[in-house]
Amino acid sequence: MRVPLRTLPLLVLAGALLGAAVTWQVTRDKGEPAIVRGTVTGVNSDGTAIGFTADSGSREGEGLALIADVPWTDAAGVLHGGTRPTCLLPGSSGQRLELGILDVGGRGDWPSRAVVWVHCLN
Repeated sequence: MRVPLRTLPLLVLAGALLGAAVTWQVTRDKGEPAIVRGTVTGVNSDGTAIGFTADSGSREGEGLALIADVPWTDAAGVLHGGTRPTCLLPGSSGQRLELGILDVGGRGDWPSRAVVWVHCLN
C-alpha cells in the first residue's frame, strides 16, 4: 500500500501527538511531593511510619511511610540529614509538622504515600 506523499506530514503529526499524549498520561503527577501541614497522630515503634492528620481535615489518621533518614529541618529552621527527625521519636504523637508527601504507588502492605522531607514546627 502506497501512502500519498501529501498525507505523510499528517501521519507524522498524528504520531507525534499520540506519543505526546501517552507520555503525558504516564508521567503526570509523578515525582513532585505535596506540601502538607498538620499533626502527627502516632509514630510506630521503630520510627519508620507515622499517622498524620492534615490541618485541612483531610488525611485523617493516614498512615505514611517515613523514608530512612529523610532530610529534615528543626523548629529553628536548621537543616539536618543522615539522621531521623528528632520530632518523630518512636511512640510519640501530637507533633506539629510540615511534610513533603510523595505518591509512590505502593502495593500490598506498603503505603501508597511516603514522607520525603520533614519540617518540625514545634
